[in-house]
Amino acid sequence: MSPAGATTRGFVAIFFWGTSIVAGRLIMGSLGLLRGPFAATLVSGVLGSILVLVRWESRRALRDLGARYWLACGGLFVSYLVAYNLGTGLAAGGRQLLVFNVLNYLWPMTTLLFSAAFSRSRVRWLIAPGIAAALAGTVLALWSQHAVPAGVEAAFAGGRSLLVYGLGLYCGLAWGLYSALGRRLVGQSAANPVPLLFLATAAVYALLAALGVGSAPAGAGATAAAPAGIAAFLWRALVVDLLSYAFWDAAMRRGNQVLAAAASFLTPILSSACIALVLGVSPGWRFWVAALLAVGGAAVCRISVRDAPRPCQ
Repeated sequence: MSPAGATTRGFVAIFFWGTSIVAGRLIMGSLGLLRGPFAATLVSGVLGSILVLVRWESRRALRDLGARYWLACGGLFVSYLVAYNLGTGLAAGGRQLLVFNVLNYLWPMTTLLFSAAFSRSRVRWLIAPGIAAALAGTVLALWSQHAVPAGVEAAFAGGRSLLVYGLGLYCGLAWGLYSALGRRLVGQSAANPVPLLFLATAAVYALLAALGVGSAPAGAGATAAAPAGIAAFLWRALVVDLLSYAFWDAAMRRGNQVLAAAASFLTPILSSACIALVLGVSPGWRFWVAALLAVGGAAVCRISVRDAPRPCQ
């Protein structure tokens, strides 16, 4: 796979991830807080593992990843998915879900910073206003859908809220570190470990369910009709999970990390557009201002990093 092709796959993953939050809430409304993510990751893991393990070259590439990759990157991957789905399901309503997503979508910025640090790229001062603009666009896009005067006070009320926001903050840091660390540890390996990591994630969900963690229903507003839940399950399992994470992993290890990370600032904008389309919410003028801020900030971040990481030949 060429570096350009790997980077393009990263762009496709970003587009698919824009639908993740809506699909996740619909699945949890139909199947439950843990049963929904468990079923989706199990199906993705089984199908993906079959496709990967039938090829001798793929099995050999997986063995060559080494223990450091499986422990460090594998641990980050599994813990991110568990934290993301728990935060999505435990959010009591739209306001909590938006705050969770603001924190989760710190990962494009942390990916860019970790990638630049690991590759020892030279960073110009323009990265500061670029990050500020991109984050402002992210916050505005998410907040504009449910802006209320008492939002800040309500957002931090209750221990469950703090748990949701703690999970969101962890997601923002963990996925950025995972995205940048893979190439640092294994270079341009052709291995696709994502399906096996999905199986590990499904095992964690099963363990949490056995401990009674998933006994509570998904957050308010997550109920869905059976057809919508089934459609969301198939989309999440076969596209968002099975394809997107493998595409992103390829982009991070074999493509242009900095370019893909900069483009990922668009993820919250796409997510807001998906919410508006599926739930029939009018984005309003703030949404378009947010889109311009996010795109402009991502562009500034990209040009502020000199000597962007080049794939090993």
